[in-house]
Amino acid sequence: MKPDIRAGIALLAAALLMAGVLLASGPYLFSPPLPGTPPESNASSPLPASPLTVTSPAVSGPPSFILIVTPVEARARPGDTILYALSIEPNGGFNQTVSLRLDVSALLLYRNSFDLGSVSPPYPRTFTYLFRVPDEVPGGVTVKGVLVAEGGGHKEERDLILLVGK
Repeated sequence: MKPDIRAGIALLAAALLMAGVLLASGPYLFSPPLPGTPPESNASSPLPASPLTVTSPAVSGPPSFILIVTPVEARARPGDTILYALSIEPNGGFNQTVSLRLDVSALLLYRNSFDLGSVSPPYPRTFTYLFRVPDEVPGGVTVKGVLVAEGGGHKEERDLILLVGK
């Protein structure tokens, strides 16, 4: 055997041995109750007997939003239409205007940026846009886009891909 393979096998054996020692040493945090014993009175559990309380993490930081776009990848021929959906989901009470921009590139020769306007509260909001692939776009081209949404000091970007077929 090569030295690096032997070293890997030795590390794996050591990890398995350590895991076996830890499991056999019990009691451990997530041990099941003893047979015939309700979980609240499990004497082997290091946790005190108390009701389980589940809390969700608090939202911290400034209000923001999540930008959701579907589809992120589409295939179409020149002249076909694609239905895009865009959603703005608020976090932490976000209620600012969001500006939208689409940066597009195709091949190595074409780059352009399009101002898509602004969206105002209330949120959440969902919009649909029916996009028609221009007839003059040659088949076999991959068009890459980045949808940029900015508002209230927060910025989200989503990568989009359009594969134009023949």
